[in-house]
Formats: sequence, structure tokens, C-alpha cells
Amino acid sequence: MGDEHVVVIGGGIAGVTAALACADAGRNVTLLEARKVLGGRVSSVTHPRTGWELDNCQHACFRVYDRFMQLVGRTKGQDAIKLQARTVLPFASPATGEFANLASGRLSPPNHLIGSMLSFPFLSFKDKLAMRKAVKRLANMKHADIWALDGMPFRTWLTEQGQTDQAINRFWSFFVLAALNIDLDEASAAQACMLFNKGLFGDADAFDVGAFTSHLSESFHPAYLEALDQAGVQVRLNTSAKGIEHENGAPTSVRLAKESIACTDVIFTTPHHITARLLKASNLEEKSALIERNINSMDYRPLIGIHSFYRGNRVPEDFTFAVMIDEPLIQIIFNRNAELDQPVEEGVQWLSIPVSSAVPFMGMEDDEILAELDRVLDALWPEQTNVKRFEHLIIKTPKATFAPTPGSAEGRPPADAISERIALGGCWTKTDWPSTMEGATRSGLQAAAHILKRTYSTDDAWPEWPSRPARREPGWRVWE
Repeated sequence: MGDEHVVVIGGGIAGVTAALACADAGRNVTLLEARKVLGGRVSSVTHPRTGWELDNCQHACFRVYDRFMQLVGRTKGQDAIKLQARTVLPFASPATGEFANLASGRLSPPNHLIGSMLSFPFLSFKDKLAMRKAVKRLANMKHADIWALDGMPFRTWLTEQGQTDQAINRFWSFFVLAALNIDLDEASAAQACMLFNKGLFGDADAFDVGAFTSHLSESFHPAYLEALDQAGVQVRLNTSAKGIEHENGAPTSVRLAKESIACTDVIFTTPHHITARLLKASNLEEKSALIERNINSMDYRPLIGIHSFYRGNRVPEDFTFAVMIDEPLIQIIFNRNAELDQPVEEGVQWLSIPVSSAVPFMGMEDDEILAELDRVLDALWPEQTNVKRFEHLIIKTPKATFAPTPGSAEGRPPADAISERIALGGCWTKTDWPSTMEGATRSGLQAAAHILKRTYSTDDAWPEWPSRPARREPGWRVWE
């Protein structure tokens, strides 16, 4: 075992997970990351005018992210996250100025939201009555039932369950858009049903929201780097792999720009278009070529991160976040100050607005986007229109997440798709999860399990790591 050297290519969540799991099992591990920080696409950018470090796009996590929460515990990163003590999902209508919450109550799932749902003003009694059938069906679906629906668009499935247009547009659509980064009409019914089965209508605490207490790179990179160092992993930042050398599928080295690293095992955890390029450069022949073709057929969806800054409170200081009803661009507003331990600057309020499945908006100018934000803010908080924006940053990411379109599950390769000593990781691999922090973590564990020759299901806890936290568990912060 001491002579076995695993090289992990990619320092995002999947790569860090795989490297730690292999190192914890006694392997010698080198982790290569092309950028200067760990965390992959969950990272920060520097504001070009102020120098502030800002999230590339607003991120949140959920208590149902079992394996990701294990990773947080393993890297001792608990201080970077605050978790709700119960599920509270605020909604607001700019058209009426009305606010309302969906919140968990005392009933067992899938009925734990029913108390707040009965009084939810944005759906009619007819909408809610029809939803009961779909909720019951989703809560009782088994794995095989879910994935049998992969070829069907989610809207088709909802229509078959008798869902009204208003329920689809004001309830189902938001959760698909936010969690899968894809429009409901384009989403695989299987991937969407999995979201509701495991998440909103799963365990009572599954959809407790988690917020990050600093900008994303600060929330992830230091904890990851320290944990990897203590585990004995050699981390090489600003280092890009160019391909691998191998003998009959058994790696012998990883090629860099000016040198090679000898190894016995390789784990690829880069985004799927980069992995396809690396596989092609590595001449892994027929099996790799098939994987490469499948990967290249996978589509991406973009994200836009809108960041707007005010001297004073443009929204109330105690406002956390709210989903916007009937708003295609300004889908959800976060008061980042309510999450942060320290504001970006004393007296400055930071509003963060993620735009999911942003294809229709990628060509918009900043002024057009900000005008839409101002319209929504003016409608909801007219008494604070005197607080003016003095700075902003809009970040567009064309290849933010892979697109879980109907039939896409078939093309997602498993960790062991190439050979005994080569593993594939990344949220685009066959994890059953969409492109989320949880999907990335699960993929890293699957890749590590393959290299370690372990039989493992990611529905089970990784045995050497702390379990995911229960509500108000000591050592984990609460988001009130």
C-alpha cells in the first residue's frame, strides 16, 4: 500500500473528497489544482473596483446534503456554515407586496409542511388540493420508480399528476430551477422527482437551509488545505494536468507542462468538458473514447450572480432571503449580510441574487439587469427607495452546471467506467444527484471507493468520517 501513489486531478469538492478519503485509507496522494485556491466552481472572485472577495454566485446548502456535511465535519469547517433549526422557506410577491413562509411543523414527512401550505397565499385551494396527489406519489417513490422516468420532461409528469399551471409555475418550477439549474420544461422527471423525494418531502429536517459565513473561497479553501496537509496529501496549486501515461489502462504517470508525476492510480475530478479533453489526450482507446463521446454529449446551463451594494439597509436588516413569485429574472434575493460574520465593509449591505438556468439573460447589459432588480426592490420595500446602490458586480458563468435533461442519466459514467486503477469523479458522473455540492462529494467518495476497492453506496455514511449534524447539534452553528 505504501508504494501506491494516487494522483487526483482537480481540487474542487469532488477532488478534495477523493484525496482525503484515499489518504485516510493510507494511500500516498497528490492533488493537482489548476487555480490558486481549492473549491472548484464553489469559489470567489475579486471585485475589480473595491478589492472585495465575492462569491462567484450565491450558494446555499441543505441538511439533506449528508455526504457534504460529512466532508465539512472531516475538514473541521463547521464554523463556515450556519444551518436553520427548522425549515423556513420565505416567498414574496412583488406584484402584491405580500410575504409568506413555507415552514416545517410537527407532522411527519411528507406532511411536515402542510400547516404553512394551507395558509400559503400564492396558491389557490384548487392548486393545493391537486398537489396532495403529487406529494404523496413523490414521497412513496422507490429508486427504480424514479429513474424509470428519466426520459420524460418533469412538466409532463406533473401534468399527468393533475397539477395546475399556477402550482407548476409558483411552486414546482422554483425548486427545480434553483436546485437543478434548469427550466422545468427541460428537466428530466427522474432528476426532479429525486429532488423532491430525497429533499423537500424526505426527512423532516432535509431542507433546512445552510448559509456560508464568509465569501466562498474563505469558507472552503483554508479548511480544505489544512485537512489535506494534516492527512499527508501533497497539494499542488496552479498546476494543470495535460494527460496521463499508462500501460493497458494502468497509469504510470500524469503529464504536466514541464514534468511528469509517477503514479499507480489516477482520479479525474475536473468538469466534464475538461475530463473529455484529458481522456482524449491520454489515448485510453475504445472504452475511453465511448466515455468521451458520452461526456461531450452532455450539455451545460449557465448561472448569473448579481451582487448589489448599498450604504445603509436597502432591505430590512433582519431579512434573510425570499423566493420571488412570478419573476423570471430576479428569482430569489439573499441579504448576504444576514449570513456573514462580517460585512464586506462596515455600513455596507450586500444583496446577492442568483439567476438559475440563465440562458435568456446572458446577453443582457448590466443596466438592464439592475433595472429589473430595482423594480422588484421598490415594489417590496418602497419605504427604503432612498437607499441607493453605489456599487455592483454581475458575474456570468456559461458552463456553471451540467444539464439534467430527459435521458441524460444514461450518459453519466460511473466511477469505474475506464479501468481498475482509473476513477472518474465530478458531479456530472453517475451519482443520481444533480450538479450540487452533495453530488460532487458523493462522486469523490465513489471514485475513492473504486481506487480503494471498497464496496460502497453513497446512501451510506463514509465510515471514517463524522456523521451529518442533527438539528442544534453541538459544534454546528444555527441560522436563526
